[in-house]
Amino acid sequence: MYYFYSRVSTVSQNTSRQVSNFKQHTGFNPENLYVDKIQGNVPFLERPEASKLFDSVTENRDGRPTIVVDSIDRLGRNLIDILRTIERFTANGVNLKSIKEGFETLTKDGKENPTAKIVVSLMGSIAEMQRNIIKERTAEGIQIARASGKFRGRKLGSVQSTSRLLERHPVIVKKLNKGLTVREVAEITGKSTTTVLKVRKVLKRNTEI
Repeated sequence: MYYFYSRVSTVSQNTSRQVSNFKQHTGFNPENLYVDKIQGNVPFLERPEASKLFDSVTENRDGRPTIVVDSIDRLGRNLIDILRTIERFTANGVNLKSIKEGFETLTKDGKENPTAKIVVSLMGSIAEMQRNIIKERTAEGIQIARASGKFRGRKLGSVQSTSRLLERHPVIVKKLNKGLTVREVAEITGKSTTTVLKVRKVLKRNTEI
């Protein structure tokens, strides 16, 4: 079954071009069209419609579900986010098809597509370079800030409030409430198991009160 995902950055932008391309695609059904009007730097699973799409695809499996996007950048603003999203799809047996780039991540028998894997691997190499550059710039920025007395970090012994923790991780809360395991939630959201465990602990404590 085909599912179609469209994203534009602002409410004023029009999705007609993307939708027009979808209408020419085999199996297009407007009931399986999900549209987000949100900035690309928001993680895929934290977008309202994208989250609904992922839940629908993973909970109501029908053969090899395929999510169709007009172009790969609809998934995220940078390569790191895009790769993480593709990895979540693959881990859950979900195929991704990009019309512009012209590839699918899974073959018809559900295995990783060799061609797509090469493309994704190249993207991964670029993403690794990007991560290293970010780390280096962050470290340099902290050193400069410390030298000027502007960086002190979190105060020793400070603890994030439980309410703030839940507010920062609504997707984790939603998945845990659906009965998913810590490992499953971590894989789907891209968060560490430590973070998921912290959220689950708070939820359990709130339930017992």
